[in-house]
Amino acid sequence: NGCAALTGIEAISNGVQAFKKPEARNAATTLIWMAALLTTMFLGTSVMAYLYHVHPKNSETVISQFARIMFTGSLGWFYYVVQAATAAILVLAANTAFADFPRLSSLLARDRFLPRQFANRGDRLVFSNGIVILAIFSGLLVIAFGGDTSRLIPLYAVGVFLSFTLSQSGMVVHWLRARRDPDSNW
Repeated sequence: NGCAALTGIEAISNGVQAFKKPEARNAATTLIWMAALLTTMFLGTSVMAYLYHVHPKNSETVISQFARIMFTGSLGWFYYVVQAATAAILVLAANTAFADFPRLSSLLARDRFLPRQFANRGDRLVFSNGIVILAIFSGLLVIAFGGDTSRLIPLYAVGVFLSFTLSQSGMVVHWLRARRDPDSNW
């Protein structure tokens, strides 16, 4: 869950230019709301898990357990509403990769760290080669791991923290080099 929260924060920080003017202020407001929602949901889920004695299981998610316990009788149908809402949230979260990876790969291609084909925009103003490659690799991972999320999530966590570590290491190296250069604006 922490990895997913970090990728959301990264998506906002990488996409500041996509916000309406004033971009920086609107992105900062979005981050504040995101942090407040994350804190509220984390604390709420923790308290509910304690009160309802819900523990993670391989066969059922915590959210599904909450909905099953809370919505019984005439409200039993609402369990399926919760499941559908959870699926919609996961689809939107997966969309983040398809929105940001092509933009990132385009920047890397422009700086010659990836093949130049990744910099090409398609008819709909997206970086289509990045989307195609991401879709192919995503499909291959789902096939290779049999769609088992308990096996895919650790791979996702390694990927998220590896990318964060590499990008932050690059920033530190840049900062150290710029600090030594007297002509730098740092």
